[in-house]
Amino acid sequence: MSVYLKILGPGVVACAAELILVPLYTPSLHSKGRYGIPKIYSVVIFSNIIYSTLTLIGLGGKVGAARKKCIESAKKSDDEEAESRYSLPKMQAEGFSVEAKRFNCAQRGHQQALETYGSFVAMSIIGGLAVPLVTAGSGLLWSIARKKWAEGYATGDPQQRYATKWGIHVWTALGNVLVASLCTSLVVAEIL
Repeated sequence: MSVYLKILGPGVVACAAELILVPLYTPSLHSKGRYGIPKIYSVVIFSNIIYSTLTLIGLGGKVGAARKKCIESAKKSDDEEAESRYSLPKMQAEGFSVEAKRFNCAQRGHQQALETYGSFVAMSIIGGLAVPLVTAGSGLLWSIARKKWAEGYATGDPQQRYATKWGIHVWTALGNVLVASLCTSLVVAEIL
């Protein structure tokens, strides 16, 4: 139960604060533009769609760089199978060498981001309609945390993905947009 509270709690507090305080103190932030969508929704599009896509492209580039580095390192270690072990289309390197483990960890840092990306984007698009500030902030948090999480993972020690204070926030950001999409459904149903 405490894990769910840690992941979802910040989103509940932030969404409640936005739904209560923004209309009281800065109602223009939620003013409607074309199609009845809040004008500030453009920030959601930038942070949760455009910037997060650039983040994934950057993570993919790091995997390509790790692949190249591991091939070179394995060749220096007289690994005759270096090209076939690390080259595309293989997603994971075979074997138990330090290079193979390091490459597989770098690949996993990118792959795990891809595994949750579809849900993140869908919930961001929905959540941003009712609580765009929380959703946009969560998009920035997601991108920063994903970069730090993948950097830790790429060390070759999977436990290092949580070594910085940012690592856990890949889940905080996902929890925030989950709560934001729930808030939107409650606003649409006129419960909130």
